[in-house]
Amino acid sequence: MEKIKSFPYYSASYSEARFDFEDRTKSYSFNGPVGENPESKRRRRIAGYNMYSMEGKVKTSLRNSFKWIKSKLSDNYYD
Repeated sequence: MEKIKSFPYYSASYSEARFDFEDRTKSYSFNGPVGENPESKRRRRIAGYNMYSMEGKVKTSLRNSFKWIKSKLSDNYYD
């Protein structure tokens, strides 16, 4: 029987894959096209601040809702 190989014979080695990745142009990042426009950077930064602000409001609302439910349930037990 033939010995089973964990990697096929045609797979690229790590160094070949790494060089292919490093040779790419850096005109595109994970956040979109790279641009040095300060206005677009400011808009992205402010959008991030707004997202954190909204996240805090949602957490506070949920926390207050659970406190209200807990107080209503505990009031019924003691009546």
